[in-house]
Amino acid sequence: MNRSLLNKHYLFGSVILLLAIAIVVPALSYAEMLTLDDAIDIAVNRTARGGMIRGNLEVAEQNYFARKINFYVPEISINGSVPAYNVDESYRFFGGATEKQLYRTRDLGFNSFVELNQSLITGGDVKVTANLLTRDDRYPNTRPGSELGSFIKEHTNQGYFTFRYEQPILKPSDSKNNLYNTRDDLEIAKMVRLEEETALRKEITEAYITVLQLSIKSEITNDKFEAAGLTAEIDSMKLIDGVISEEDWLLSSSNRLDAELESFEIENQVEEQRRELAILLDRDPTAELELTQPTVSEKIDKYVRQRMLDSWEISVPVIKADMEYSKAERQANYAASGHGINGDLTAEYSTGQGRVETDGISDNINTKGWGVALNFSFPIWDGGASGAAVKSAWLGAEQSKLESDRARKRTKAEIINLVNQLDVGYRRLEIVRQQIDLAENKLNIAESRFNDGQISKVTYLESKVFYLETRDRYLEELKSYVLNKIELEGKFIDG
Repeated sequence: MNRSLLNKHYLFGSVILLLAIAIVVPALSYAEMLTLDDAIDIAVNRTARGGMIRGNLEVAEQNYFARKINFYVPEISINGSVPAYNVDESYRFFGGATEKQLYRTRDLGFNSFVELNQSLITGGDVKVTANLLTRDDRYPNTRPGSELGSFIKEHTNQGYFTFRYEQPILKPSDSKNNLYNTRDDLEIAKMVRLEEETALRKEITEAYITVLQLSIKSEITNDKFEAAGLTAEIDSMKLIDGVISEEDWLLSSSNRLDAELESFEIENQVEEQRRELAILLDRDPTAELELTQPTVSEKIDKYVRQRMLDSWEISVPVIKADMEYSKAERQANYAASGHGINGDLTAEYSTGQGRVETDGISDNINTKGWGVALNFSFPIWDGGASGAAVKSAWLGAEQSKLESDRARKRTKAEIINLVNQLDVGYRRLEIVRQQIDLAENKLNIAESRFNDGQISKVTYLESKVFYLETRDRYLEELKSYVLNKIELEGKFIDG
């Protein structure tokens, strides 16, 4: 084969190889870049769990809005029945007749009503009901001179509405109590959302940094396995030369196997933790995620530090505990207020219009009526059930008061501890970072000496393992620092 033909084959083969690399390598090496901040943002704002946390707050908001809006806009409902046919027949004496005659009522048509409920700021309620009625009656004709056995047919169409106002007196208002309860539920739901999002942030941080730690530990175990393998080979030669005993060789061989098992176990843990992180982020468990080591922000400013220490009384746990106590106390007052003498004022007005057709003769119907009533009630004896309910409500309020006091003391101590732990953690990170620099310098020296043949590869691997262990220790300190920072920020509404 001449040189030109050989060059053509070489060029063709090179092009095919480059195309194969261009196609295969990106497919094999593609991984989603993901920082810790990105992971937290995805978990909180773009996962099903984050959506459920927000959804619970939205439910509380809608409940409060519905209760509140009813003081300005009425609740309206329409009820009705499909056209129905009902017949009622009875034989009875009618209009002085000497024998019973057939009386028939036939209800054929449509019966419906529109109901309007309006809660008032005074605690009262207004209800307006509108009705439509269609009715046919057939009954014996008892008019003087009428033909014996003749009947009268009557058709009625009538529409009317009723206006009813009810105002509680000497007893709590149900509508206002429900409004206050839903308002408290909304405020508590806001605090619960912050707590749950903080817990989610901590969970993501724990999983994220643990993956980084396990990746480093995987490198450590691989290097230890390689070092153990080299040691076992050296001991094998020493055994042949009679330098060491068979027991020493068996020990080094066993250490190699232990290192191999540990390497397999760590690799499995890395994959499991990666899948766990992917699941937390609603990713495919097999998705490739390329993680980066989080950076430490600057030390907390002394003014911010002092503001957090001074603001413990308006922290999330304290606000939540106070709201729960306020709700329980009002519920106890509500139960106690309804235990003694109660009363209510009711006013009712109704009017109606319609038309009646009797044997071809039409007549209009106009009806009006109104009434006012003041009612009182006082329970005399119910076996102690009402008293027990009131006592139970007050015990619940007392328990909420104790929980509120404990929450205030516990939260104040937690904020102080977290601030101090962040100060200490920041200094510890600085020290470990310096240790990493020293370990890296040591590794570089060992690598240079190994390349020059001054030290064995086992000694070089020991320096590398020391460097990796220092990085792992730094990640452990970093994880504690970031978790404490998230916990402290989660104590306050503005983060």
